[in-house]
Amino acid sequence: MKPKLLRVLPGVLSLALTLAVPIPSAAAEPKNLQLMSWNMCGSQRASWGCAGTGTPQNKIDVVKFHVTDNFVQAALLQEVCENDLTLLMSQLGSGWSRSFQPYQWSQDGSRANNTCGESGGRTDRIGTAIVVKAGMSGAQAYSTTQPWTGQNRPFHCATATYWNIRLCNVHLTPAHGNPDQPTWEYADDQLAEIRNIVSGYPNVAFGGDFNVEPPYFAGNARSWLWPTGLYSTGPGVAGYAECDQGADRDTHDGGYKIDYVFSSETRRWCAVGASAYSDHHVVIYSIAVT
Repeated sequence: MKPKLLRVLPGVLSLALTLAVPIPSAAAEPKNLQLMSWNMCGSQRASWGCAGTGTPQNKIDVVKFHVTDNFVQAALLQEVCENDLTLLMSQLGSGWSRSFQPYQWSQDGSRANNTCGESGGRTDRIGTAIVVKAGMSGAQAYSTTQPWTGQNRPFHCATATYWNIRLCNVHLTPAHGNPDQPTWEYADDQLAEIRNIVSGYPNVAFGGDFNVEPPYFAGNARSWLWPTGLYSTGPGVAGYAECDQGADRDTHDGGYKIDYVFSSETRRWCAVGASAYSDHHVVIYSIAVT
């Protein structure tokens, strides 16, 4: 039997079509980031309760230790004196960047920067800092609800450019934060505002001194401060996973957990460790950023 031949009609062009099969692109390899949060208790003012917690160099050495031994590449620092931050940066060496925002005391709405020392002592400011290796961009302070009279604490963010992740530093107003109105709470508004800000970033990590225990802790009379959509307390619950969730180790010498690091990214491991040089413990969250 003869094979059948393709008949081409006059005036009709026969086209041979080659189908291009797309080759799937490889998924981007995650970049691991070790993010540290620590309230350094750096103030030399007696009213801040940091007496006996070591010298500025002692505190700097804690940060450097974790950079070397736990491969910390970014840090969220609270209660750090500005001159001590400058000294830390000089000892970390090249390739590191910082963003600093001061604490302020508000007296009937009139604000003044807090200084590290008592009157007649150190005049450098005290505040919170974001410290990043391998590039920083877009450092920005955000306005949050603060006491009209009382301590005002900043909230600010910056992008760690190598990882393309937004990092934000938190220090919330504790209970009785307004001496004129000691029953007024501010942390509920602040947490809601922070949730709204961080939700605008696809890759984000935020942490610091929250001055409130987890919402699921029994007997926590301030659990209502946590807004929906911030603290993911389990699978299927909207919000962000917290570094030490489930273990919930103490982060303060008083025996309670008030320091946190949250992230939108994949959890690798979490470390919590006490230090002789602050009443707060160090928290390190290792995440895989995609």
